[in-house]
Amino acid sequence: MMKNFLEVAKDFAYTECARVGPPPRQHIDLPMGAALKLAKELESKGQLVNTNIVRAGICLMDCMIGEALEQGRLEDHVKMSLEKANELMAQSDVGEEAKENIRHCILEHHGVKKFYSIESEICCNADCYKFASVEGFIYAFRNLSDIPEKKLAGLLREKLEEKWNALTFDFCKDELRPQYEIIKKILRYLDNSLVVEK
Repeated sequence: MMKNFLEVAKDFAYTECARVGPPPRQHIDLPMGAALKLAKELESKGQLVNTNIVRAGICLMDCMIGEALEQGRLEDHVKMSLEKANELMAQSDVGEEAKENIRHCILEHHGVKKFYSIESEICCNADCYKFASVEGFIYAFRNLSDIPEKKLAGLLREKLEEKWNALTFDFCKDELRPQYEIIKKILRYLDNSLVVEK
C-alpha cells in the first residue's frame, strides 16, 4: 500500500514540475538522493528510519510551489503542498500514523526547533541541498535565470543562509561546508562584478 502511494506522490510531483516549472525535477531528485544517503548513514549508527515516509515527504514537501508562484502566493506553498498531500493520502490506504508523519515532513521541511520524527528531520536536511550544495546552486541559478542578476544574487544568498542555518545533522554540515564556502565566494564575486558593471 505504501509503495502504491509513493508512485502516486512521485507521479504528482513530477507532473507538477512539468506543468508549472518550479521546482525543477532536479530539486526533487537532489534532495531525494541526499535523504536516502542520510538515512543510510543514520541506519549505520543504529537509528531506525522509515525511508518510505522520507520518500513521500521529499516528493510532496514542495509539490505545490509552482502553483503558489503562479498565484503570487509563494509564502503559502507549504500549506498548499500539505493540502494536496492530504487530498492524495485520503485516496490511499496509507495508515494514519504514516499520514501524520508525512504531514510533518511537509510542515517541517524548512526547519523547526523540535522535529516530529527522524523522517521529518531528514527531509529538512535534504531540502537544504537545493541551495547549499554546488549542484543545487547550479540548478537554481539556471532555472531562475530570468530574474535580474542583482536580485538573483540576493535571493540565492538568502536561500543559501536559510538552508545552511536549517541543517541539524553534523554529517550534512560536514559534507556541505566546503560547498557552502564555494557558493559564498561565487556570490561575493558576482556582487563585485555587478558593482563594476554598473
